[in-house]
Amino acid sequence: MRVCISRKPVEGPWGGGNLFVKGMSDLLKSKGHEVFYELVPDLDHIIMIDPRPSNYGVDANQIFNYRLQNPETKILHRINECDMRKSTKGLDEILLTCANLSDKVVFISKWLQDYFIKKGYNGAASVIYNGCNTNDFTYKEEKDLSEIHFVTHHWSDNILKGYDFYKELDNACEENKWKFTFIGRFNKTIQTKNIRLIDSCTGKDLADKIKLGNVYITASKWEPCGMHHIEAASCGLPILYHEDGGGINEGCERYGESFSNMEDFKYKLELLIENYDAHRDEIKNIDLSITNCCESYYKVMVG
Repeated sequence: MRVCISRKPVEGPWGGGNLFVKGMSDLLKSKGHEVFYELVPDLDHIIMIDPRPSNYGVDANQIFNYRLQNPETKILHRINECDMRKSTKGLDEILLTCANLSDKVVFISKWLQDYFIKKGYNGAASVIYNGCNTNDFTYKEEKDLSEIHFVTHHWSDNILKGYDFYKELDNACEENKWKFTFIGRFNKTIQTKNIRLIDSCTGKDLADKIKLGNVYITASKWEPCGMHHIEAASCGLPILYHEDGGGINEGCERYGESFSNMEDFKYKLELLIENYDAHRDEIKNIDLSITNCCESYYKVMVG
């Protein structure tokens, strides 16, 4: 087959979409298929990552114009965004239009699928969760709970990533003798005194830094799915996650505890520590790999 993926892979600390592009490219090539990042002649399939214009690939207008001239080409639309995620406007309408024009639709969480059903989508769709590179994000066998060391990582400084709660946690660290390491681009409007800040990184370097902690936290709200909690779980860290986390919660509920505010957070931390080994054992039973994720997409694409 000749397959176009609508975004080019980019090196460095990017989000889940870029990791998916790399993983899907590798999988397709390993099966003997040709992979392109532009609209070349005689394509069998187009995997649309994001319908918006970009310097890193082709947009929806180009894709659907191509299909007008090549009606035999099939389009798989991977939906991993929504306006609620970062308080944007207009994206939901674009995604709905593209979904209705595509041959196959995949949502990256059940929460995101339900979100668009409420917005009016009534077509067929699959739900496939993100995966990570489990060769880099390996399970940390040893554990040390002599002190609580929270860790999180975000590449966006949007306030909905949980910075309001991270500010509260910063204040609580001193009185509770907790440690908190933040990896990534921290929101500069938030003043901190107890959070250790580490610059964005990727791959094994990121995994090693995640493993500095023993409890992962994500206070991000209304995420379609996200990558950060998956990478953390793959490293063997149980997760404290916000009850309004969106698609994040569908994975974390199996190996973590949800919280609503600081008082609840402290209580759920106690529960998590009590059930620490059980949460870590559960992580071992779940395939969090990008290979498993992309194999599922492949089955949808050719099925």
